[in-house]
Amino acid sequence: MPQTKKAALVLSGGGALGAAHMGALNVLEAEGFEFDFISGVSAGAIVGALSACGRRSGEMVGLLKTVDFFSLAFQMTTFRVARRGSDKLDALLTEFFGDRCFEDLKVPLVIGATDFQNGERVLLKRGRIRDAVRASISVPLFFEPFWHPGERRWLADGGLTQNLPLDCATGSYGGSLIYAVDVATALNPGRAVNPPVKWKEGAKQTIQRAFRILFLSQQAALAPDPRVVRILPDVAEFSAFDVRRIDRIMKAGEQAARDALAPRAAPQLPAPPGSGPIQSAPE
Repeated sequence: MPQTKKAALVLSGGGALGAAHMGALNVLEAEGFEFDFISGVSAGAIVGALSACGRRSGEMVGLLKTVDFFSLAFQMTTFRVARRGSDKLDALLTEFFGDRCFEDLKVPLVIGATDFQNGERVLLKRGRIRDAVRASISVPLFFEPFWHPGERRWLADGGLTQNLPLDCATGSYGGSLIYAVDVATALNPGRAVNPPVKWKEGAKQTIQRAFRILFLSQQAALAPDPRVVRILPDVAEFSAFDVRRIDRIMKAGEQAARDALAPRAAPQLPAPPGSGPIQSAPE
């Protein structure tokens, strides 16, 4: 067994692309990492909350795939403010977390959401975990804003105000290492330049690209921190709505985590004069 290592974990939103979080976690856990601070938004909120509650990555995969959670929460069908699947989603979150509260956790957990009335960023750190996750995954046009009973306001997707809640960790985490898994800013230069004529296909590509540009812009305001190691899964070919390609998205997360953990080769410096192999003097 590898020696236990501590780190903070930050997980971005990204719809079905959030499956890459589970792939990255699988690799980090296998390397002996345990997380003593977690922050997440939207898809990252559900994975982060499960991790904070003691679920390992393999258990999460079985749990979320068995109930088809990603399809329920992030499948794109029609553009309408909907209660589509809300009751079933609420029931699943109750099954996952019950009445467990942030205050019950051994690991500090912060979940990002957005006040849908005034646009304020809201960081949820107390109350029922299921309420916080439900608020953070309430993507406009997919779900109504969620009335949070503790905050007493209508909350929506945390990605609207900061999709990668890295500042939650850099501002309060005292450890020496922060892993930030960002699944939502990979841009494929060839996508959406000339969207297909059919609205259904063109809309998906255009919305996906627009949000990735928005999320990149949000990150420009994040202060640099030498403790941060970014894990960037190559998911440019996938969509936040690709709920039927979860396994491939997970593999992208695994590969990105392996790349982030790989030792960097030391730069090759020129040898100083006279440091070459010793040659015998001519006789």
